[in-house]
Amino acid sequence: MRIGPWIPPVAWMGVIFWLSTGTFSAEHTLGWTFPILRALFPWATQSQLAFLHWLGRKTAHVTEYAILAWLWHRALSKSAPRDLAPGARAWAALGLTVAYAILDELHQGWTGERGASPADVALDAVGGGVALTLRVWGLDRGVERLTAALLWFAAVGGSLLLLLNLVAGAAAAWLWASVPLAWLALWRWRHRRCVDGAGDRQ
Repeated sequence: MRIGPWIPPVAWMGVIFWLSTGTFSAEHTLGWTFPILRALFPWATQSQLAFLHWLGRKTAHVTEYAILAWLWHRALSKSAPRDLAPGARAWAALGLTVAYAILDELHQGWTGERGASPADVALDAVGGGVALTLRVWGLDRGVERLTAALLWFAAVGGSLLLLLNLVAGAAAAWLWASVPLAWLALWRWRHRRCVDGAGDRQ
């Protein structure tokens, strides 16, 4: 097995580890990003600038794990056995990416300045999934598969979250609207695919 292809993902994990230290906590990045954001958006209020700061940090999450997933898939493609299917390589790359996302969040919790967030792990998984979907299936097919995954996640995940809130007696006002809409969007998407598929066969 070649060692070279494994160096980039391992090195990138080191970069992510460094970015997860207290030096890059929200409180610290706020100090140098706010002047930049204020210069770019002089009309923005303080709360709007805070939102842009939060959005930038979440975008960084997606980007860094999209890169990591791509690097893992590249390493597996160059070093894994030839009989390993492309789909299996993609799932393996996603598994490695999500596993490191979990470890990274635990590391953030241990720093004392940052907290571990399951939502960030989900965001990291989305970033990795998008990168792998586009790499393995191309843009058109990748967007189609990604749309399907997101719709199923919204419908099934939202339903489970709604059920959990009902059992816990917690308020879930927005879920009563979003979950039926997710199921409706999923049904509409599947119906359109069936119609398009029938048209292609004629």
